[in-house]
Amino acid sequence: MNHERPQRLHGFTLIEVMVALAIVAFGLIAVFGQLNQSATAVTRLRDRSFAHWVAMNRIVELRLAGGFPAVGTRSDDVEMANQRWHYQVKISATEDDRLRRVDVTVSPADRQGRPLATAVGFLTETPQPTAPPGAASGWPLLSIDGQSEAPPVAAPPPTGSNEAKPQ
Repeated sequence: MNHERPQRLHGFTLIEVMVALAIVAFGLIAVFGQLNQSATAVTRLRDRSFAHWVAMNRIVELRLAGGFPAVGTRSDDVEMANQRWHYQVKISATEDDRLRRVDVTVSPADRQGRPLATAVGFLTETPQPTAPPGAASGWPLLSIDGQSEAPPVAAPPPTGSNEAKPQ
């Protein structure tokens, strides 16, 4: 009689395979969770950047308008980056009567109660020109003994025999 032992096969048991799959599954869940958080953070940063640009654009538009705005609050909607934004502009007085503080708060138009960005700027009253007719614009007039004079003009460089001549 031949009493040969059957050869043992080398491989994984069902329990070992199940444990390995469970470890891989937990690892993939953690990776996908981090990817989801990263995507959410990128979206939030993008929206906050656009909201900040809307606020800064509004302050620049007020500066370029050239007028001196009255104290008060106003709001409107605007579109940027294929999205509607709601902004609120609050203009308040300062200690200087020629200076206004501007606070612009921006939120998505569909969630107006949740602002994403706020920008603060200052607007100054443009001084009115007081120069008499015919005066050079942009130059202040000098007053000496009650007489107005134009600003001094720089003299041209001297030309004389002391200059070095190129050879």
